[in-house]
Amino acid sequence: MKWNLITYLALGIIVTLALAAYSSAPEERSEIQTSENMQKRQEIQMESYPAAEGEALSQGARTNKKSSGPLEGQPLSVTEASTSIIKALQEKDMETVASWASEDGVRFSPFANIDPVNDLVFSPDEISNLLSDPTRYVWRTTPDLDDDKIKMTYADYHLKYVYNKDFIHDGEDAVNVLLGQDAHPGNLHEIYPEANHDFVEFHIKGTDAEGRDWHTLRLVFEKIGQDHILVGIVHDQGIP
Repeated sequence: MKWNLITYLALGIIVTLALAAYSSAPEERSEIQTSENMQKRQEIQMESYPAAEGEALSQGARTNKKSSGPLEGQPLSVTEASTSIIKALQEKDMETVASWASEDGVRFSPFANIDPVNDLVFSPDEISNLLSDPTRYVWRTTPDLDDDKIKMTYADYHLKYVYNKDFIHDGEDAVNVLLGQDAHPGNLHEIYPEANHDFVEFHIKGTDAEGRDWHTLRLVFEKIGQDHILVGIVHDQGIP
């Protein structure tokens, strides 16, 4: 009996020690799963994410970036040039018009049939001051009828033969295209050859029964490489 009791006690001690050893092992293994270590791992992983994410964002920005206009230093298209000028004419901002003008000057023609000899040509400096110029210029005349002169200051000419209608809001425009069923180029292409000139036409349709009271303004540009410089402002209108 004594032997059996001792045996049972020994077995009990062994079992107790085994259980204690087994239960301590998981605690040691689970130590790496504590919140502190988890946080460390996350910090290590996150250290590499911002750079990759930033790189991806920058690549995306470069890929998706859209230009809001022509790049600095690049020439404007004829459409962009004409838009700037027609707005300036509407606002009577002759300094802006002058900034587009050819150094050889801009010819002002009150009708589609251009008179290359007698139609007035103004330099950029002269254009800047035209609205305040009190001189009454002869803009067009009929040789055999002295009374048939268009003689007025530029301020009056501007209101009658340049921006005489609201071409921006009431009209339509096109590049190198004649608008309106009664539109005609006159001698436009003889004076300004198509090979090295573009024109932008602003046109307002007629409002009478037959549509004959139409109005047109043509901005004529000389092409120099990719640049466009203003060389002519040609007015035309129908006869009701």
